[in-house]
Amino acid sequence: HYLDSEALARLVAEGAVVAVKYGVAPPARGRDRYLEALVSAIGGERLISGAGELPALVHLPSYGLAGFTSGSVCLAPRRSMRVLAALRRGSLARARRLAAPIAAFEAARERWGAVRVLHEAVRRAGIAETGPLLPMLGPCPEASLAEIEAAARALVAAEAELASEAGEG
Repeated sequence: HYLDSEALARLVAEGAVVAVKYGVAPPARGRDRYLEALVSAIGGERLISGAGELPALVHLPSYGLAGFTSGSVCLAPRRSMRVLAALRRGSLARARRLAAPIAAFEAARERWGAVRVLHEAVRRAGIAETGPLLPMLGPCPEASLAEIEAAARALVAAEAELASEAGEG
């Protein structure tokens, strides 16, 4: 709520802002009045859900946001894009089914730190050697590594199953 919707509307009208990443998880119950005000001021087509597939399951169908950002896309790009396609078609049940395997990975990111978990998960899933983290970010705690590896490998396996079902792999 640090930027009110009227100020944001002025920035859009002036051409200073083209789109906004809204990285706030939906409330457990009730409506997100701030998001409603933003949609009213600048339109959902200028707003991107910025907290991954799971919040997008609420943001896109309920508020008309244009899309979402994702860390899970680094491990499961096909699945992430299919979640987006299902949401755009209005198939919320399919989007939820597709997003279900992402939940454990996102829980680990929330618990241990989004950036460093993603960094560690890409390495532990065998996708790429990620090297050291940038300054100001420490490595994941030893206690988190088994959880991160299990969640990352499960998500990569779910991605492979999706490819096999589609005859792509």
